[in-house]
Amino acid sequence: MSVQRPIALLLIDLQRAFVDGIWRASLPDEDVQPIKKSFENCASLLGSDLGKIPILMTRCPFQGNDFELCDSVASVVDKYQPYVIKPSTSVMHAHGFRQWVEAELLQKEINTLVIGGCTTTSCVRVSSTRTQKTFANRGLQVVVDLNLCGARKSNYVRRCPSCMDLYMAIGDTHSSKNPRCTCGNDGVEMISPVEKAIQCMRDENVEVVDSFEWKPYLN
Repeated sequence: MSVQRPIALLLIDLQRAFVDGIWRASLPDEDVQPIKKSFENCASLLGSDLGKIPILMTRCPFQGNDFELCDSVASVVDKYQPYVIKPSTSVMHAHGFRQWVEAELLQKEINTLVIGGCTTTSCVRVSSTRTQKTFANRGLQVVVDLNLCGARKSNYVRRCPSCMDLYMAIGDTHSSKNPRCTCGNDGVEMISPVEKAIQCMRDENVEVVDSFEWKPYLN
């Protein structure tokens, strides 16, 4: 029997912009499929009975329909679901987030914050590591549930160290729709941006799991 630890849930930027709006406008449908799938997984979880688990969402300050939750999530989320506006890649810059952690987690002795959303390589990575660093001395453990996270399909493609360094510095500069590493460096270790993000999170003491065990928390 799984042991329940007191948890809260943070879902990052489950917005229309990332699946059928301005952010993905220049991307082929195939490239955003992992993000769509992660949003569907988030919707499925939110549609189950999570009881009294504190839930907070973030949203980027897009305009119009791009600001709204994606359809799958909107169909199961109460219109009064709390959210904070995240003006950067870090949730620590969102007004009200620190106060939520203090009031809804730490003061109620909830010591685990599970994070999902998009994208794994950017906002999830930055938000999870900075939250962990900020609140670790208060006993908070950040957990990233990869089943609830997504990134562009091209970011699951492995690259050689030189291509990875270039990507980390300035992003994809050529063939973004199919960014295969063609350097021909046989024998070198290949790693994808998603794998690199996972490595970075674990290096900062974020617990990263393929799928968090939600069953014990469902009523």
